[in-house]
Amino acid sequence: MHMDVAQPKNPASKSTSFSRSLLTNGFLVKVPDAVEVVVRDFLDGSEVKAERERLGPHWFLHWSGGQLYHLRLKNGGPNVQGRTIELETSRHPWLLRSRIEDAIDEAIPSYTAIKKRPFTFLAQKSELLDLAAKAVDISHPLLPNFRISPKFVLNTKIFEDAAGHTRIGIFVTIGMRYEIDAGLEDLIASKVDVSGMYVVRRVLQPGERRLLGRIRRLDGKWTHLVENAEDDVFETADIKLEGSKENFSKCLSAMLGTYQYRKLLGAIDDEEARFRLGPELDKVIEQMGTFLQRKPIPIARDFDATVGDRIVLSNSGIVRSVYRAPTVEYVFDRTGAKSSEFAWAGLARNGPYDRTSFANKSPRILVAFPSSVQSKVETFLRAFREGLGADFRSYEKGFRDLFGLVGTDFVLCPVDVGVRDSGSPYKAYRTAMEERLANAGDIHAAIVVLFDEHAFLSGIENPYIQTKSLLLTLAIPTQELRFSTLTAEPRNLQYTLQNFSVALYAKLNGIPWTVNHDKAIDDELVVGMGVAEMSGSRAQKRQRLVGITTVFSGDGTYLLGNVSKECAYEEHADAVRESLTSVLQELKRRNNWQPGDTVRVIFHANKPLRRIDIAKVAFDCARAVGGEQNVQMAFVTISHDHPFALLDRVEKGEPVGKTGKFKGVFAPARGTIAKIGPFTRLMSVNAGKLIKRPNSPLPMPLLVSLHPDSTFKDVDYLAEQALKFTSLSWRSILPAGSPVTIYYSERIAELLGRLKEIPDWSPSALNVKLKWSRWFL
Repeated sequence: MHMDVAQPKNPASKSTSFSRSLLTNGFLVKVPDAVEVVVRDFLDGSEVKAERERLGPHWFLHWSGGQLYHLRLKNGGPNVQGRTIELETSRHPWLLRSRIEDAIDEAIPSYTAIKKRPFTFLAQKSELLDLAAKAVDISHPLLPNFRISPKFVLNTKIFEDAAGHTRIGIFVTIGMRYEIDAGLEDLIASKVDVSGMYVVRRVLQPGERRLLGRIRRLDGKWTHLVENAEDDVFETADIKLEGSKENFSKCLSAMLGTYQYRKLLGAIDDEEARFRLGPELDKVIEQMGTFLQRKPIPIARDFDATVGDRIVLSNSGIVRSVYRAPTVEYVFDRTGAKSSEFAWAGLARNGPYDRTSFANKSPRILVAFPSSVQSKVETFLRAFREGLGADFRSYEKGFRDLFGLVGTDFVLCPVDVGVRDSGSPYKAYRTAMEERLANAGDIHAAIVVLFDEHAFLSGIENPYIQTKSLLLTLAIPTQELRFSTLTAEPRNLQYTLQNFSVALYAKLNGIPWTVNHDKAIDDELVVGMGVAEMSGSRAQKRQRLVGITTVFSGDGTYLLGNVSKECAYEEHADAVRESLTSVLQELKRRNNWQPGDTVRVIFHANKPLRRIDIAKVAFDCARAVGGEQNVQMAFVTISHDHPFALLDRVEKGEPVGKTGKFKGVFAPARGTIAKIGPFTRLMSVNAGKLIKRPNSPLPMPLLVSLHPDSTFKDVDYLAEQALKFTSLSWRSILPAGSPVTIYYSERIAELLGRLKEIPDWSPSALNVKLKWSRWFL
């Protein structure tokens, strides 16, 4: 089948039309053209559950907009009073979509659901850990208690076909379920330190919470927990470790030893690849489609649905459903004349975007490090500042010349700490740094060197989070550096230094590059909106929230960041309104908006909170601040959290050295954009050389969704702009997996969650001296 979209509205776009088709992971569901339903007013949605129980198996109920829709499933049972109407399924697909999702298990009764909506089940004949262990001849008495099973999810979704009609599809996604059934005492006997690990109930009763908390200690029959939402103590026999990858890693590495564990990990990776690589995933999806097509799905008393052909996206005639966005150009001057397709090549040739205007030409950088490795640290700093020379072309120049600086002064701060110190290493770091800062003069940034063993300490024991808290309070951004990184061979170190230098320059308020941008209006702002949940515990409801705002100009120049006050969930909308209004007012003054100017404000969000219409809040703020301007507004949700996959059978992938292997087979080229609805696009951002390993799963596209209340509705423009913003991350010279509006918000949320644990931490500096800084990179 074909799905097509109109040409992009920007006639100057040099996008590439596709002559070939893209496969999805979905299958068309054939349904009746119309169904008869009974409709009645039903204002209170919370009463629907009781009504379902009353009507039993004879009616299917769906509540929407204050009305309750009844679809007759079989004869008998209670009658329903209301208006009998006929619904055209192409115009009102939501009712049957919901019914199919509810009934799909009846078409595949041989599988037991581990989750009803969407229908989720485990593969019956594939236990991957056992296969992996046999492949590398590894055994342990407890190993049979660890399982990895392919997990299939059948997602019933609405999409749009070439004629503009809405259709229903079943989209197949495959994940992995990790389970640990070993007893806690048996694990301890096998030298596993279970303290701090999350545990779940062995048997879950209706209404019970599965995740219980983290282990504090075992006391024979009883296990004491922290961060739990219920009791402090549970019977050891009633609980087990959560089947997370983190718990797998900790247990198996302790049980098997580092060498054997790494060997097993490689074998597990190979087994999982049989379900996740492009060609392999394609085959599994085809097999699932054949399986689903065997039996109809009962949807009403007189109607069945059947699963049809694979959903294919292709171009037909003058309309198109798939196209390739123009290549993103990195820009290194205000005129746009200095540009490059690759970030590092352009930076090395042209210098940074703000080379002539960067204010601090002689930054002073505090460097804290274990005193026992001072000579190695000094060697690294010399290479960082002056370069590795002509033999290592990927970092030949060094930080000073690359970014056009006069000098780079390092203020050394040795820390008396050893790799095997039994105490808390963060105390030594904080003490040494406080003493050094007392008489160091102006410090513009800091580098904190850690032993690898200290870099992964959790919570307040981590020296980097402790020192970051201290330095951010003093408005000093920090950069972490692990000992294994700074001692790498020059042929590998040169690539690390590229990313390290770009991130540090950005933390000094520099602008390494922007992207190409056609300015068609007076001003354009792109506002990233995120949220950090601040409870600090997965086992408790996260009722405390912090709103995060990052603002960029249309060309990708970072303007400022803002962190709202911590508030309760129900107060979040008001906190966002206050914070966003303040940010927009500041930018209106800074950018000198004049009456009558046309201003475009585009909001990016990852996953807006339920029951809080952040889009409405954002639009209200933009209208209020831009009352004298002609304000165009768009609220765009950009997410990895969706069930849609794209496969291009023409893409043969990238060779991996001389191994004969290829990576990224069937991955659509970066910038491939496909329409699946009037306000939705799928966009491939990770492909080709960006894919790291032969066993890397087929990359999932980003889902770009435009809020229907937006006044600027050019979805293709917004998708292409989101693609450009993936090239604006200054954490690396490679594009990020998400636009920086989303990526930076996630980074800030992660760091705020960790910093929250530090007793004397205060975020006040983030909205004062550091609001213009990329301190979170």
